[in-house]
Amino acid sequence: MKKQNNFLKLLSPLLMLIVITYLVFTCLSYLACWNAAMGLSQNIPQEFLRIKIYGSSSLSTGSSVSEGNTVSGTFAIIDSNGNEIAVIERSWGGSYLAVEFARVTAGGKYFIFPSRIYGKNRIIEERRERTKGTLLEKYYNDYGQCMLLGYGSTLRERKQLYKIAAFATGKYRVPRFGLATSFSVDLSNCRPDRYYSISFTANGDYVIEEL
Repeated sequence: MKKQNNFLKLLSPLLMLIVITYLVFTCLSYLACWNAAMGLSQNIPQEFLRIKIYGSSSLSTGSSVSEGNTVSGTFAIIDSNGNEIAVIERSWGGSYLAVEFARVTAGGKYFIFPSRIYGKNRIIEERRERTKGTLLEKYYNDYGQCMLLGYGSTLRERKQLYKIAAFATGKYRVPRFGLATSFSVDLSNCRPDRYYSISFTANGDYVIEEL
């Protein structure tokens, strides 16, 4: 019993230190995001993605269709100059595709980032479907810079936008306290084998246009 009490005495300060460290890191991440947002112009209007959906397929057993539906497509991430940063071409589980975006609102400014591509089985998606898919932050946040800002941007601006993007997309796994929110753009109306663009207006509204 005495050994157990000694173990708890040793463990309690360690747990307290971990909690305090996490709280400090959370506050610093929040402040870094806020300060970066205050020092930058918002990153919209901007085109973020060009997409082409090839269509869906399903695995069937007899007369019934299984849950093995897949839908494939190509997604190109675009910088502020209209150039491709990265291209993702693959299949996702589900019958339809959607893109999740993260948005930071600070001081009347909007900062928007594509955060995830995922498949869903119904147009009205289930919450758990948004936890799957392909994370996008790693394709445009590189070496401490956010490459969504293209040629003509400064190193400081790219580093500042990196801080905002990392916080917004959940890279650091800390609470976002309402500074950042997530929302989905449904792509079920996009016809197969046609190119589309997803861009945002200065008011933070998304626009899907056929190219």
